[in-house]
Amino acid sequence: MAALLCRRSLPRTWLCRRAGQGCGRHYRAALCAELKQPLAIEEVARRPVRPHEVRVEVHFCGVNFADILVCRGQYQEKPPLPFTPGMEFSGTVLETGADVSSVKEGDRVIGVSGFNGMAEECIVDQKTLWRVPEKVSLQEAAVLPVSYGTAILALEHRAHTQPGSMMPSFT
Repeated sequence: MAALLCRRSLPRTWLCRRAGQGCGRHYRAALCAELKQPLAIEEVARRPVRPHEVRVEVHFCGVNFADILVCRGQYQEKPPLPFTPGMEFSGTVLETGADVSSVKEGDRVIGVSGFNGMAEECIVDQKTLWRVPEKVSLQEAAVLPVSYGTAILALEHRAHTQPGSMMPSFT
């Protein structure tokens, strides 16, 4: 099961400021500056959103095995250092590019970010975002894209389970 990085587990200084309020053109992100070393919290410069992109205020970020591997240099994709890990997240839309039609400012969303979810903000293509129903908490929703998708892949494609089939017991 994926762990969650959320605002409640961050140092109090992270909680005193919301992205976009009093922080100018910067936001904070967890950076992997050196493989196999602890992540560092750094100020990161904002960049403008492109026409098909969305800026999201991150509320929760899943922490997956793939995130651990990429920070150790053992994942199939090796982003250049420094990078911000975090492949799945949930949050609210802060800004949309001119060509975005799938979400609007204020929408609650989950998304897949590649490597930039462990930050106060992230920018992603609109195709990698999905709206979250009000009945679903952002905390629960954060781990749906990667963790849930990985579980479904394992059950359907590796274990070849079918609807109505019994799961084996491992007792």
